[in-house]
Amino acid sequence: MPQRRLVVLCHAGAEHGMGHLMRSVAVIEEALARGWSVRLSGSLTPPARALAERLVPQARLVGDWLGDPGKEAPDVLHVDSYVTPSLPEGPWLVSNMQDGPFGVRAADLAIDANLGAEERLVAADAPSVLAGVSAMAIREQVRRQRDVVVDAGERLRVLVVVGGTDPFGLTTVAVAGLGTMRTPLDVTVVTPPDQRPALSRLAESSPHRVDLVPFLDDLPAVARRHDLVVGAAGTSVWDFACMGLPMALLCVADNQQAGYEALVGRGLAFGLGHPPHDDLDERFRALDAALADRALLAGLRDRGRELVDGLGAWRIVSAWEQLLDVPPGSADDHGLTVRRATLDDARLLLDWRNDPQTRRGSRSTDEVAWEDHAAWLGGVLASPSRRLLVVEKEGSPVGTVRWDHLGGRDWEVSITVAPAARGRGLALSILRAGESALDVDGPARLVSAVHADNAASRRLFQRAGYLPLTPPDGQGFATSSRWSFAPVRDRLPS
Repeated sequence: MPQRRLVVLCHAGAEHGMGHLMRSVAVIEEALARGWSVRLSGSLTPPARALAERLVPQARLVGDWLGDPGKEAPDVLHVDSYVTPSLPEGPWLVSNMQDGPFGVRAADLAIDANLGAEERLVAADAPSVLAGVSAMAIREQVRRQRDVVVDAGERLRVLVVVGGTDPFGLTTVAVAGLGTMRTPLDVTVVTPPDQRPALSRLAESSPHRVDLVPFLDDLPAVARRHDLVVGAAGTSVWDFACMGLPMALLCVADNQQAGYEALVGRGLAFGLGHPPHDDLDERFRALDAALADRALLAGLRDRGRELVDGLGAWRIVSAWEQLLDVPPGSADDHGLTVRRATLDDARLLLDWRNDPQTRRGSRSTDEVAWEDHAAWLGGVLASPSRRLLVVEKEGSPVGTVRWDHLGGRDWEVSITVAPAARGRGLALSILRAGESALDVDGPARLVSAVHADNAASRRLFQRAGYLPLTPPDGQGFATSSRWSFAPVRDRLPS
């Protein structure tokens, strides 16, 4: 296979911040690991450019790819920027990273990797979507710290790092707030050069041990040695969550508002407030009181690690590869209708379940006895967390679609095509009919689990737009998913 080519368009520095670059580095690392050639284009200040050269030296830094897009045309153009250039049209797949309404543009793949993004996604009409923190791109530098064990110290160790540039001078404000706290602290401050004089004076008068350090090449390794991070609610919060680092956060800018509210509201961080930050004394007193309970920190740590698994860059690059190989297909409805299954369908469903081809693709390949099947069917029909649908063509059953609620927004799908209906091109239409009949509130993430050896089912879900969610597990089953933003459906008649 010819080497695949990626162009990443990103702007980073004092004006744009460093979060765009950090996310871009994560996807560049993943693409390079898979053998892609990568060019990084956009406006990068000298410090941002130097950082990119250190983190992804194999990527070619080009000043203005937009000026000559036809030269070495990429397979994928990935954009992570709030600046809205006029993107050239071409044969490439456009992948766009956005934050709520910031950075939205037309794309083949829209990515909003913020907590709760699926609830407020602006680009829900994009052909393919990755939404929520499962799509947050985390650098290898962060992931390797995820399982590092650090012994507890006698004093609480606090890292202060307010973004890559801190244009509002909040590092000094945060250190002053920590100085009012009674809990004994060892404080490490990542120090913006223009704030060093003020921070030096605060360090001298602080009741805590305060160490001022310059910007760090390996911030994750330093952060891992701390018990709490005080910082801004930018993209770095997902790095800290992935590592299991508790956070106390300042909302610094408008584009952080939604993420800040979601993080604090979900109990993933302690909130230090919004601009103009005129209640910080009160906020730091509340933080001081909260830190008396070390269980608070343990809860923040565990919830963060559970939420951010570090596979976001893997999911993004896997989505590119799939969309290039198998573009989503459309399906004729074939006049299909859907109804809820009943106990009268028991014998038919058992015959389909015990069909040899069906069993080969199932987690359990054994034949199912009538008594076990009847008990199972009764339980499914009575469960509010399951939906078993029969799909018919001209009044005759041609397949089933079953939905099992996995928790949250996730619903796992299982599809069976009747043995007599195979080979008629109905599988995608049956799946689409079952998706349309899923009567749940709000957005739903539709999840499929398919064995690596089941090529037909893998291709079905690829054509249906399900993008890779997790690699194969110990049994060989990989999961894929797609977001459904369809309105709530009326309940089907039995």
